[in-house]
Amino acid sequence: MLLPDPTPWQAAAACVGLSPSVVFARRAQQAAPALRACAVCLVSRECETAVAPAESYFDGVCAGRLWRNGRPVVARRGRHSADTSRRTGTVDLPRAVTPAGVREAPAGPRGVTGPGTPAVPAPVAAGAAHSGGVRD
Repeated sequence: MLLPDPTPWQAAAACVGLSPSVVFARRAQQAAPALRACAVCLVSRECETAVAPAESYFDGVCAGRLWRNGRPVVARRGRHSADTSRRTGTVDLPRAVTPAGVREAPAGPRGVTGPGTPAVPAPVAAGAAHSGGVRD
């Protein structure tokens, strides 16, 4: 399958080169590298607008949050910072990876053609919007 050329904002995304199994992970532990990439990403607004996670029933990491079925995942008490999770819908993770380190992560399966290929998903057909959080 031939993938379209990335848009300029997709090419600038901090998640470029991350494995789809990380970007589309359903649990915070597996999604940690993508969440760290989002923390330093300069195009997270463009990502969220393009992906529209709530409208597309998105599973994975988008704009600094982990989503499942279009709902932000909220960490259970004791696993991550519960106060931050409830307040922002995000999960606190260690910041051990630099932006350069994130970009050098190995590319993965499922149509990723190699380093420099954005791991940013294309928008999915819009459906009904969701609200609320899903427990991880």
